[in-house]
Amino acid sequence: MIYFVRKTLLLSGLALLVLTLLLRANVNAGDTPLSAESPKDEAFRTALKNELSSLSVTIEASENDLSNNLNRMIPKEIYKGSTSTRGLTALILRNGPIVVNAADNYIYLTIPVSMSLSYGMFETPAIANKLKFRLNAKVTPDWKINAEVYFMGLSDLLADNAGIGPLSIKPRSIVEGVTLPVQRMLSGLISTKLNEKFPLKAQMTQAWNTVQKPILLDKSYNAWLRISPQEVLLYPFYAQNKRVRLSVALKSYTELVVGPEPPARKTVPLPDLKLANTTDRAFRVALTTDLYYKDILKIALPLLLNRELGSDGRSVVMKDLDLYGNGDKLMIKVDTTGDLDGIFYLTCRPAFNPQTNVFSVEDVDFDMQSRSLLLQAADWFLHGSIRDSIREKLNMDLTERLAKAREMAGKAMARVNLADNLFLSGSVTTMRLNDVMVQKDKISIQIYAEGETSIFIH
Repeated sequence: MIYFVRKTLLLSGLALLVLTLLLRANVNAGDTPLSAESPKDEAFRTALKNELSSLSVTIEASENDLSNNLNRMIPKEIYKGSTSTRGLTALILRNGPIVVNAADNYIYLTIPVSMSLSYGMFETPAIANKLKFRLNAKVTPDWKINAEVYFMGLSDLLADNAGIGPLSIKPRSIVEGVTLPVQRMLSGLISTKLNEKFPLKAQMTQAWNTVQKPILLDKSYNAWLRISPQEVLLYPFYAQNKRVRLSVALKSYTELVVGPEPPARKTVPLPDLKLANTTDRAFRVALTTDLYYKDILKIALPLLLNRELGSDGRSVVMKDLDLYGNGDKLMIKVDTTGDLDGIFYLTCRPAFNPQTNVFSVEDVDFDMQSRSLLLQAADWFLHGSIRDSIREKLNMDLTERLAKAREMAGKAMARVNLADNLFLSGSVTTMRLNDVMVQKDKISIQIYAEGETSIFIH
């Protein structure tokens, strides 16, 4: 009986000892270091998203400029020759300056003239009147400017019937009948003179080749504008508000580069001209800010290391923290001591708010390997405050950097002398976030500065 009691007490003592050890192991999980496996490496994106921008190459003139040029182009004798009536000839002379009006995307010409008709030895007195024409300009695929002139009528009515010698004629119909050759003469003459004055292909080739070389915008920042033109689009002829404009868009990828002069790309020859089928005239300059993890950690580590983080009566102290990229996510490696001694990994998503200019991390959570390990040994740590603490501290205000970027973008769209008689001019209207790309050692944040910028040829 005594033996049985002693044996029972011994077994009970052993059971109690085992239970105590198990409870102590559960309470003091930190006594045994835990190390989660590092996440498997994932491939990175190699390039930021790019959007095409429109760089307009503009030839522009005022009504006065056109009027002065046309008055030099168009001779005094506008027409001399036969009419629809056999034996009857007409003489139309310009007797004053041509008036130009730009409206409704047409150029309206008013040409003061004197007109006389001849039949053998008979001749009518010269009649003063004004011929009205409408002009539209197009650019052909071979880069020639083609002026199309159409007769719109006379400023003053002519008599329905008149006599010249033995003939009875209708002056109005006779004058209108000779306007077709006048239209042809004006169209050909104006087209020839415009192509002489504006050798469009030569000017476009100069612009196309010039923008492919890096353009120094600011010596103090060592800022360069790099343009990679892709295609050339012709916009519809513009004639409004006393201005006349021919615009050709260089569809390009455009970026601002800070640092040494970027290498010039191999020059691509001027492509064929295409008609624009879009109204997008926005000029976009890509501004890329590289945010290195070491710079983020320099700010965050003093706020996180050696500070006690507690939950449910337990606490840990973060001994070390590292940040690196993996695929499209950020990885956070934490090394803790205290009630939990070990190495664990968290994932998060990089975010940038262009309204506040603050970079932050979102969706901070343990990766699958760490979560699985903690569920078995220390599930209390999964619900602790470490995630919120990390998320709050891994922020960075980029206002100063972006203010400099905006200033440089403004210079990229200001008046820049590209070459002789070739100027780039415009302004920044908006700034917007375009892309965020995770890399091994940094985050690349791409902002687009947008405006409407043109290259003017003078």
